[in-house]
Amino acid sequence: MNNLYNLARNGISVAQAAIRVTGDNLVNGMSNNYSRRSLLIGELGGMSTPQGFYGYGARIGGVERAYDAFANNQLRDSLSTYASLTGRMEQLADIDNMLADEADNVSVSLGKLFTDMAALSAKPSDGPARATVFASLEILANRYNASAKRLTGLEKSTNTQIERSASEINSFTEQLSQINKQLERAQGNGAPPADLLDQRDALLEGLSEQLGITVTEDHTSGRVTVTLSDGRPLVSGDTAYKLQTSPSDADPNKTIVSYVDANGKALPLDENSISKGRLAGLFKFRNEDLPMARKDLDQIAFMMAHRMNDQNKDGITGEGLQGEELFSLPEIKAIANAKNGGTGTLTSITVEDFRLVKSENYDIRYEAGQWVVKGEDGRTVPANLTGDELSFDGIKMTVPVPPAAQEGDKFTLNPMSGAAEGISRKITSPLEFAAADKPGEPDNNNNLQKMLEIQKEALIGNNTLSEAYASLAGKIGENAREVKSYVTSAETDLRTKYDTKQALSGVNMDEEYINLDMFHQYYRGSAQLLQTANAMFDALLAIR
Repeated sequence: MNNLYNLARNGISVAQAAIRVTGDNLVNGMSNNYSRRSLLIGELGGMSTPQGFYGYGARIGGVERAYDAFANNQLRDSLSTYASLTGRMEQLADIDNMLADEADNVSVSLGKLFTDMAALSAKPSDGPARATVFASLEILANRYNASAKRLTGLEKSTNTQIERSASEINSFTEQLSQINKQLERAQGNGAPPADLLDQRDALLEGLSEQLGITVTEDHTSGRVTVTLSDGRPLVSGDTAYKLQTSPSDADPNKTIVSYVDANGKALPLDENSISKGRLAGLFKFRNEDLPMARKDLDQIAFMMAHRMNDQNKDGITGEGLQGEELFSLPEIKAIANAKNGGTGTLTSITVEDFRLVKSENYDIRYEAGQWVVKGEDGRTVPANLTGDELSFDGIKMTVPVPPAAQEGDKFTLNPMSGAAEGISRKITSPLEFAAADKPGEPDNNNNLQKMLEIQKEALIGNNTLSEAYASLAGKIGENAREVKSYVTSAETDLRTKYDTKQALSGVNMDEEYINLDMFHQYYRGSAQLLQTANAMFDALLAIR
């Protein structure tokens, strides 16, 4: 009789636990980060008798958390790839939309200027026609300005997002280190707490979205070690290693991310080695897509302005005077490295021959008592130094000498940088447009005809101004389409990896309803057994 009571009591206890676990699955089943729990039910044992083996009932063997380390790792890797592509795509799409705007872009404004010049060519003395050209010069300059400012805005936005990404990475690593600490405390009390493991996995997914990581898990304690792709730790035990952001020494407009080691030393990340996570996508956009768009746009503005300025200076204005520059360009400036020991700067930077000038980021440094110029590909650029005047690739500047210049001092310089954002119409009157090539002939259009020929000249490599703009729009558009196709593939892969993980560890609500009904029947059966045992006991008492 006593055994029947034990069987019933154990069955009821197991059924209650099973219903509780199933209920936990049901109420948490809609959470993406919840892992399904299963009650492990085993035999309690029994005894052998001459009549056979009689069991003592059931026992609870524990609560198992559905988890597959490989599936989770695959999901994190897919998430990192997807986040990298979308991080780049969001920014790239903005440039693509701007350049491809058929109603309002630099190419449209440039074409309108040449159309208005052609109309003026019919009668250069016509006041309204001159006023139209005058207005078109301003509209074109404004179009350059607006496009360049949009790129500058994207650079600032990207810097802000990089700072936010680094901050989120620090938040995730700090929380993971705390989870590791709690898991360590829980070690020895059986299986690691399932809720902590779910929190851990959610944090790892969040971290993977921002940065490609390698995760090593201690399957006994549930603690994890997280490292960068180069092996440096982000989380080790209960220690979190931080990332910090700061302006670049070479360019204060560029935010860099540094890894802070155990000694507190900040070492800038190699941005080219960061290939996964949103941070990687932002780096790639800022280091490849944005500079290409900015440099090409600056080059078009720079070459157009210099070429048109030269042609206007060759002509005679409507007032019978020698023509002057049509456009103003911003002053060319070099950026001093923040760690320079000397106090000198590069000054009086002027253009000697605009056709020789390149849209390139030069590195100019003082080494072994002389100034050395390097191209952005690392090549040594031939340069002439006469006294304190340094010239190369069509530009000239004044360089500092010791003690203002010290060993290792360096500057970065792109002579075309800022041309698009800083270009403006310089002439202040329609009459200052030089259509004639001789004074005293109001309807002489000879210089204007030469101005019109500029639209056919190969000023940028083998391309005209319009072709160069079309090439820029084409390159950005091609990049955008390529990244978009990658995003589509990555999204499909991410869904597949997510579905695989959910199939292994997610909650199937239909199955849980079935389990709930099954354990309810199990509970009723155990209760019925108890009721039967009571009835048998009462029958024995009645015999007495």
